[in-house]
Formats: sequence, C-alpha cells, structure tokens
Amino acid sequence: MTHFLQEERAGVLLLSINRAPINALTTDLLDEGSLFLTGLASNPPAGGLVLTGAGKVFTAGVDTKVAAGLDRPGRRGLLNAVNNFAAALYRLPCAVVSAVNGHAIGAGGIICLASDWTLIADSHSLKIGLPEAAAGLPFPEVPTIIMEYCLDPVWRRRLALSSLLLAPADSINAGLADELVEPAMLIELAVNRARKLESQPAFRRVKADQRARGLAEIAAFLDSA
Repeated sequence: MTHFLQEERAGVLLLSINRAPINALTTDLLDEGSLFLTGLASNPPAGGLVLTGAGKVFTAGVDTKVAAGLDRPGRRGLLNAVNNFAAALYRLPCAVVSAVNGHAIGAGGIICLASDWTLIADSHSLKIGLPEAAAGLPFPEVPTIIMEYCLDPVWRRRLALSSLLLAPADSINAGLADELVEPAMLIELAVNRARKLESQPAFRRVKADQRARGLAEIAAFLDSA
C-alpha cells in the first residue's frame, strides 16, 4: 500500500495513514483505503483493527489545497471517495479502534465516529473537530449519516455549524472520543482495547445489530448514487 502502513500485533492489525506531513486526505489515498477496507471486511483480523496516523498527526482531513485546484467533476470525485472510505470503515464487522495521536480534523473526526472506540492522546496541542463549514467543504452524504447515528444532536449542531475544535478532554464530553490516555501508551492501549472488544463472544453480532439502520441508509444512498 502506498498511503498506509500495516503492522500485525498479536492478531490486531495496526493501520497508519501515511501521507506526510499532516496525513491530509486525497482522492487517491481514500480510494486506496476503501479498496483495502472492503477487502478486509471479508477476512477481518481476529483481534480487530487499530487505525492511527503516522508521525504526529492523526489526519488533518481532506487536503484543502488539492481540493481547491479540482474542477467540479474532480470535487465530486473527492466527495465520492470520502463516502466510499467512510462506508467501508463503518461496514467492517470486526472491532475498530481509533488511536488519535495528533490533530483529527474533518474526516478525521468522522473516522473516530465510525470506530467502535476512540482513544485520544492527552496532549495540550491536539485538536479534534468537524470544521467543514470553515474549510468551505460540505459534509458528504455518508459522513452525514454516520454523524446522525453516532453523535448527539446537540453536539452535531455545535460542531458542524461552528467549526469548533476541541481539546482531548472536551472531545470525550462531546462524544468524538471515548478514552483519554498518555501519549506514550496510546498504541499499546488501543491494541489492547481492540483485542478486548473482540474477546466478547457476541461482539460482532451486537455491533451488526447496533449499526443495522445506519448501514441500511448508507447502502440505500450508495445504491442510488
């Protein structure tokens, strides 16, 4: 893979977004990720998946500099790529844990919402949020569905309309993250969390039941697109 690093840790797959310096997302990166995650769904890792960012940033979201240079079909292609990546991640049957090691902006926040559990590093410099309005980008359709099912309505309004960026502790109150951890322990604890989720005999069945309505809406949209 070009834009992702893979590492196996005792049955858990550690997948790192790898596009220096800030892991900004492009159509090519998202298409590559979608293809990989779709394939992974048919043979998911026994211990689950941990998703993080290479370097010091989780992901700065869509590369706005690249997006600004796209023509209308190119921008629609980028939105479609975001939709497909978010759908592929949300559809994974195994445990998915996000390990937020640095800024998680825009699509980075959506990745956290699409995960089953999100650990966030306790770092004063880290910010997380959904600032599409400030970036001049609309929320694509699939992330909008994920937000509806995974984010409290009050916080969905606050985050989407104000482009508010949150510190790690505040992100837990908002529902963007679940667990605040020491930066040095982030990956180890994320791997352990994925393994612990997967150790529950009915985890995958309960996950499928919890996501059934959201998955149906996503499938209906993608079938009609």
